Amino acid sequence: MQDHERDNSALRAAVKTVVCPCCDSVVELPDASEGLQCRCPVCGALLRPAREVPLSHIAVMAFSALLMLVCSLNIPFMSVGAAGVSASMSLATIISVLSQEHLLLGIFVLVTFVFPIYLLAIAMLTGFFAFRPGRMAAKLYSVCHRFTMIDVFVLGVAVSLVKLTQLADVSFHAGFFIAMFFSCILIWCWLRFRPARIWELYRTQQDLQLDSGARGSDQGIVVCRSCGLMYRHQGGESSCPRCGAKNRFRQRMWGQRTAALILAAAVLFLPSNLYPIMFTDYMGSETGSNIVEGVISLWDMGSWFVASVVVLASLFIPAFKILAVSYLMICVKKGSITHPRLLSVLYRIVEFIGKWSMIDVFVVIIMSTAVRMGGLLTISPGMAIVTFCLVVMLTMFAASEFDERLIWDNCAHD
Repeated sequence: MQDHERDNSALRAAVKTVVCPCCDSVVELPDASEGLQCRCPVCGALLRPAREVPLSHIAVMAFSALLMLVCSLNIPFMSVGAAGVSASMSLATIISVLSQEHLLLGIFVLVTFVFPIYLLAIAMLTGFFAFRPGRMAAKLYSVCHRFTMIDVFVLGVAVSLVKLTQLADVSFHAGFFIAMFFSCILIWCWLRFRPARIWELYRTQQDLQLDSGARGSDQGIVVCRSCGLMYRHQGGESSCPRCGAKNRFRQRMWGQRTAALILAAAVLFLPSNLYPIMFTDYMGSETGSNIVEGVISLWDMGSWFVASVVVLASLFIPAFKILAVSYLMICVKKGSITHPRLLSVLYRIVEFIGKWSMIDVFVVIIMSTAVRMGGLLTISPGMAIVTFCLVVMLTMFAASEFDERLIWDNCAHD
């Protein structure tokens, strides 16, 4: 009998109670040493991965990626030739060519250099030197982690190469392969070293005594939407003890903010697809093409897969995000939610695909850089690239303003 009681007490000690940030349910997790992946039994959200990669391993990979990035800056990336004229380009030359296009230059520098370098630097400091980040360092890491789009850039390079091979002869050099290896390693570090781990290094989550039979908000527990910290909250608005963000059990005016962002994205969606996204000047003859015309051109050239990717990323995904977030808002406002788990899956899809619409932006960047150097053929970005960037950003911000827990608030009595 005493042995049985000791076993039960040991089991209880190994259980950690958390509040799911997606549905506000209280969930008991087994000890992390068991190596079990933990998901919320109510909404299916991932609460804890099966195991964490050691920080020292991540630091080694981050150092390797940083070396590759430095090596690939000035090494020729690829060369483009047409009518006997050939020119090569590197990552550094993209910056010089885009110096007059401030928006595209800023996007390229941030997502290709600034954000990734900061991620890799923090990974190396924590893994090699046991660096404990401060609040500002952790906040900046969260922002860089969210807006690093190196995976989108890689796919944009692939689409650009298919388009360029129809216009000129393209040759690859060492810089291209080094950059691709850098991208793969960076994506691995991005997946293994998420912001939640940084925040735990800054301030560890304290254990809270929670009743698994009631939701977090019913027990006065709020989960910070910025850093994920659970803490007791008396009502109204309070500052998160870890990151300082203002939190409520549910954010005020979420509907107005989300609706305003979605409406702005819907208004800009039309000009971003109707006006030229880039201009092609070949032998003195300039023509503009929008996204639809580019897709038709790819289809006519036989590049059906690439045409499908562009349609999916540039037309379907932005329209899908606008419609999906609008539908979620209507369901929450009406309170007519019969399948909350399906709506949660829909919301997570919107969150996941948010950045992939930026493929066309990177395609324009790569192509305008590559062919401007040839002399015979020049590609320049059009006005629609600005509105298209705004559509992508507005839909991402709208999805962030929407609170997934509102879906489950309407079903709390079930």
